[in-house]
Amino acid sequence: MLKKISVKRLKVGLHIYLKDIPWFKHPFFRSNFKIKSNNEIYDIQGIGCEYVYYDAALSSAEPLIEDSTSNVPKTSGEQSTKIKKERSIALRKRKEAFIKTEKKFIASAEKADQIMQGILKGQISFCEEAEQMANEFADFFLSDAETTLNLINLSSSDDTALYYHSLNVAILSCMLGSELGIDAVDMRNLSLGALMHDIGKSKIPKKVLYKSGSKTKAELELIKMHTFYGVEILSTLKDVHRDVMKAIYHHHVINGKGSYPSSVDYNSKSVIAKIVTVVNVYDNLINNRDVNKSLTPHKALAYMYKVYSGMFDNNVLGHFIRMLGVYPPGSICELDSGEIAMVVSIGENPLLPEVVLCDLNVPKNEAMIIKLGTDIDSKVERVLAPKDLTADQLKYLSPKTKIGYYAEVKDKPKE
Repeated sequence: MLKKISVKRLKVGLHIYLKDIPWFKHPFFRSNFKIKSNNEIYDIQGIGCEYVYYDAALSSAEPLIEDSTSNVPKTSGEQSTKIKKERSIALRKRKEAFIKTEKKFIASAEKADQIMQGILKGQISFCEEAEQMANEFADFFLSDAETTLNLINLSSSDDTALYYHSLNVAILSCMLGSELGIDAVDMRNLSLGALMHDIGKSKIPKKVLYKSGSKTKAELELIKMHTFYGVEILSTLKDVHRDVMKAIYHHHVINGKGSYPSSVDYNSKSVIAKIVTVVNVYDNLINNRDVNKSLTPHKALAYMYKVYSGMFDNNVLGHFIRMLGVYPPGSICELDSGEIAMVVSIGENPLLPEVVLCDLNVPKNEAMIIKLGTDIDSKVERVLAPKDLTADQLKYLSPKTKIGYYAEVKDKPKE
């Protein structure tokens, strides 16, 4: 419960809320935090407000009994405001770059859509475009550049779901292939196989593919045919590598119940097909057509480790889990400060990802992407499920229904 308090009674250890003060009018990156120094008290008093709110449960101290008679330094807030302004510029640039990345993902998904439609019509030029697109992904991950994996929040319909899914699987497969150290030839075959792995679903009637509720046995058997249809479609094109075909035909082959096609021996699978299998399952878990059945990225990895260990290649699965880190993009977390945040990017330190803070006092379109441990001195305390959030918090952090991933070259610090 929040209590109103005079700024003259503030003390180090109080967890305060700047509820009635616009974000751009105070020198802090957050509108609620625990006071750690007298300078922060001076900065708050220097804003010119008469009161703030504090949360006794999150505080490690009690307010002063009487108003402090100390004079506030004349320069209070000025230096902090200057620092905030400088850092805000950098944060704004980071957000602008993030928006550009989101646009690149959507453009790539639209291109994948056009390519698949062209291939279905038997137009050879689109096969060449598919190889070019796949090679671009492969070459990106074959380069020595350090990459960061970014979250893309998407609104998705049945018509776009297939292409978003194919793009997700291609990007994550190439990233995993890089982690496993596969060579250039395998990387290019992996990229194309992952991008085209579900093209056979285009031959399944939509009323069957997107049927709500339980499917009949006959409908399930028809959907399983998409691996065969995928190979059949690409067989009409020239020079498609055998390993690409195997990735498409084998991506539902596992070492256990539910494997198909049943005629394929699990031990005959190539590492390329094993990679696509792992990534395909992960993306289906986090992007279930029924949003209520989608798992959070964190829970999806835990589920895969628990359920699929032994059914997948454990080396491939282990590398995939380590690659996405402790807090995969899309994870909703509670910080040690008590704040709620969503992970949007993982980089060098998987324990200190980049996040968007859920601060309802800051307009959503002005919310910055914050680096934990750098921009603010906080770390992740625990991972939350969407049900742990209020409706307003959930809307603020993740208003869309699908998760996409896109990789970019990591910014190097200026020397």
